[in-house]
Amino acid sequence: MLFSTEERVDRLEFALEKFISESNFRMAELNTTLSRQERNLDRRERDTERKMAQLDRSMEEAREETKALKKQMGDLGNRLGTIIEDIIVPSIRRIARDELNCGNEIAFSSRYTKTRPDGTQREFDALYVGEKAILLNESKVTARLDYAKEFVESLQNKEFFQYFPEYQGKIIKPVFSALNVADSVTAYLTKQGVYVVAMGDDVMHVVNKSEVEKK
Repeated sequence: MLFSTEERVDRLEFALEKFISESNFRMAELNTTLSRQERNLDRRERDTERKMAQLDRSMEEAREETKALKKQMGDLGNRLGTIIEDIIVPSIRRIARDELNCGNEIAFSSRYTKTRPDGTQREFDALYVGEKAILLNESKVTARLDYAKEFVESLQNKEFFQYFPEYQGKIIKPVFSALNVADSVTAYLTKQGVYVVAMGDDVMHVVNKSEVEKK
C-alpha cells in the first residue's frame, strides 16, 4: 500500500510523539527511582552518622570509665599501702629488737627513697639499723612468688650496699613481709635464708625464725 507524502508525515509525527511520550514516561520513572535511591542513600548516611556519633559517645564513655577505674585502683593501692604502713611497718621495730636480735635501734625509716650517685633510685619499705645487725624489710600487699624471687635477687646482687655503702660489713637480716604468706612462698624464702613476717593470731611475727637460723 502506498501512502501519500502527507500520510507518511502524519505517521512519522505520530511515531515521534509516541517515542517522546514513552521517553518522558521512562524519564519520569527513572527520576522517581533516582529520587527514591537518593532518599534511601540520605537515610543510610544519616543512620551511619547517627551510629558513628553513638560509637563516639560509647568510646568516650569507655575512656571515662577506664580513667575512673584506674583512679579507683590507684586509690585502692594507696589504701592498701596505708594498711601495710599501719600494720606491718610498726611491727618491724619490735621484731628487729625482740625476735631477730638486731640490738638497740640506731636508726629507723619506712618507705625511704635512696638515690645512688648515678641517679638510680630505690624505695626501701622499712629499714632498722640496730647495734648488732640491720633488718632490711620488703613488704607486699600480695606475697607472690615472683615478688619473693625479685627480693632474693636484690639480696644476692648486694643491692642494699650499692645504696648504703656506709653499712658495708654489717650483718643484714632480710625480711619479706605480708599480711598472709603462702606456705610455698615461705618454703622458698626459708631456703634462701630470708625471714618471713606475717600476721599471727594477734600480731605480726616471724613464721620461720628457727628454720632460717638452722641454716
